[in-house]
Formats: sequence, C-alpha cells, structure tokens
Amino acid sequence: MIHRTCTTPSSLALSSLLALAACTAQGGDDGDDGTAAGSSGGGSEGGDASGSSTAAADSSGDGGGSSTGGGMADPAAATEFFARWPGLWVGPVDSMTSAGDFPTMNMDVRPADDHTLFSRVDLDGGNSLRFAIVIERQGDEDTLVFRNGGYFLGILRDSRTGLVEADLDAERFRFCALEAGCDYIDATFDFEGPDHLDMHVEVKGKVHFDWPATRAELREIDGPFPVDDTAQPADEPFPPMPTLDATLSWTTPLEAAADAWVILSTTACGPGGGCTPSRFIRVHADAGATSAVAHFDQIHPGDYKANAILDRNGNLGATFLPDAGDAICVPNTAVTVATGGNEVSLPLLVEL
Repeated sequence: MIHRTCTTPSSLALSSLLALAACTAQGGDDGDDGTAAGSSGGGSEGGDASGSSTAAADSSGDGGGSSTGGGMADPAAATEFFARWPGLWVGPVDSMTSAGDFPTMNMDVRPADDHTLFSRVDLDGGNSLRFAIVIERQGDEDTLVFRNGGYFLGILRDSRTGLVEADLDAERFRFCALEAGCDYIDATFDFEGPDHLDMHVEVKGKVHFDWPATRAELREIDGPFPVDDTAQPADEPFPPMPTLDATLSWTTPLEAAADAWVILSTTACGPGGGCTPSRFIRVHADAGATSAVAHFDQIHPGDYKANAILDRNGNLGATFLPDAGDAICVPNTAVTVATGGNEVSLPLLVEL
C-alpha cells in the first residue's frame, strides 16, 4: 500500500473537466447507454469481465489506398494502430445517446500488460467507460479487437469489435461488432496526423457518438508493442490492474449532501489549470459527513499529482471553480500507484 498526505495551499482551475459536475449520466437500453456501444456479456469491475462475442465479422466496407480486409489479413494494420494509439487523448463527446454531450473525455492510453492498450474514464462509481485494444483469436483467425464498455447506472456493458478495414494512407481504421457485424456496431478511428483523431461510432445505423480528440500528452513505449504478439483467447478478461483509494477529509460536517472531485494528472496543476487530467472521479458525501473515499479501479501504475475539491454549495458545474463555502486540498500531492491496492490521504485543509 502507498500512503501520501496533502500539505501546502493553492487553487485549482480545470474548467472543462469540472463542467462534468453539471452532467448527470442517464441510462438507456440496448445501444443507448452512454458512450459504450452495445452489450455483450458482463463480469466484475476489474479484470473479470470477458464479453461473449466469439466470431470475427467480415469486412463490409469499400477500402481505398492501402486498405485491408477484416481480421489480421495485413499485420501491418495492427502494428500501425498500436503505434498511433498510446497517449493522453482529450476531447468533447458529441453524443446522440440519453447520456447527452460531455465537455471532455480524457483517455490515458497505456499498456495494461504485454498485449493490451487500455484506457478508462469515470464520472462516478456507477458510470465509467473503458477502451482496450488487443489481438485476440476470434474464430479461426487472429483479430485486432477494440473492446468498449463500462458501467452505466451501475450496469456493466461490454462489447468486442474487430478490425474489418484499414486504410493506412488515409489513417483510418474501422471496427465492427464481432457477431452482429457493421450493421450493429460500426466504429471508425480517423486519425489526422500523429496527434488528432475523430472517433465516430454508429449503432444499428444511427450515430451513437463523435469524439474529436487531441493527444495532449505522449505515452512513450520502450520497444515494439505488443511485447508478445501471441493472440489472446477470444474471451480473455481485462488484465489485472492496480486500484487507488483516495480518502478525502474535512473539518466542518456537511450541512447538506454534496459532491467531491478527485483529479489525477501526470503534471502539476496551477491556479489557471496548467495540467491535463489523466483520471478523475466524483464521489458523493451525505449530510453530516466529514470524509469520503473515491475509488479508482483499473488505474495505470506510475506517478501522479492529486487534487481534490469539496463542492459544498453545489455550483461547481456552473462556476467551474471552487468558491466560497467549498474546501480544497493542497494541489499536486505526489502519489505513486504500484501493483495491487494503493491509498492516498487528501485532507481538504483550505476552507474558502
């Protein structure tokens, strides 16, 4: 277990991120469940969810340039995608789902093991989204799989799509549902150079969401990836990853229930922001509470800066800044996430 404590004062402004405080995730059914597309199996929160799709889809689109068909007809397509994808990708979500639009979705894409690139974003304990890219043995061929899902209103969704088309000249990669094909889930990663991406997803022929993202930070990988290109089983669970429990504490009991936010970044945040969150989460505290615990699951190991805000007056979504009545932790507490379970203490020492 890793223990750290927050000790010196400052202020924190992360306006686009904190706008999420005004967003309430709402559930839908069968393909209308936030930014995850479809549902194909379940499992527990960490590495146990496996999905149920087992057969690779056939290509259903016309390719141009150096386009290739489905599965792993051209291993160069997988190699190119693995090379492009690592990094901290940030952008707004234009959603046609009941969850609505989000001002920012931050996906910190890094290796979760020698086979898998993984990223995750959380709103709170019951609403999250995770992406994984891995080569799996689907049916009788090796397939580059894009795995997409998470918790929506506490219900686990998990989908597997396979690469059906890659145009390396146009920097475009298309993934479709393994069993139901492109008529069910059709996800396109359209890169524009090394640091820009437009992700477009359709479900049952209707636009599900668009995510125009910019790579805010590069995540360097030593050597080629995957380290081991052996195809993983078709129902392989997510790799085991560390967890982090952040305990927030404050002196004055809450007069009314309130939300608090914990923000993790790899660089220090200043008074005007100056950092790009890698992970963040909202936690609810009941009236009378003097503490709350924010649980980060499936977090990448490494060094982070931690910041926390208690939104006593419930207006963070409008102001984008802590104000009178709120409490903040001293910014940029050093946190090192190691294998297994980790803990950090974030006393909110500054009452505004």
